[in-house]
Amino acid sequence: MLVRDYMTKNPVTIEPGDSLARADIIMKAGGFRRLPVVEGGRLYGILSEYDLRSHLDSLCSVRVATAMTPVPVTVAPSATLEHAASLLKRFEIGALPVVDREGLVGIITAKDMWMPEQRPLEEWMSHV
Repeated sequence: MLVRDYMTKNPVTIEPGDSLARADIIMKAGGFRRLPVVEGGRLYGILSEYDLRSHLDSLCSVRVATAMTPVPVTVAPSATLEHAASLLKRFEIGALPVVDREGLVGIITAKDMWMPEQRPLEEWMSHV
């Protein structure tokens, strides 16, 4: 089983210069826990709900580039699910941007692979 068969293709993204308030709105509207950060087709990072926690009082003034995880762990669409799962466990993360030579093509999450989140927020646990 390959990542390309389970990933979300063409995921919703955000740009590094966008505000965290915009990211928060996009995440809530789409039911997302994280957003790949892309500019000009290039993956710059990943922003998670967890990253927003330290900026709750300043979502309108803080830019995504400040709070995101730069240079995220990624996986190729041709990778096996076992490899993707091992990366999630090793780095204690909940998602992997899926990239190929042309840039971001998808995202695969722990949920996509029926795995528990590595660092769940308390409110996530109430939905399980």
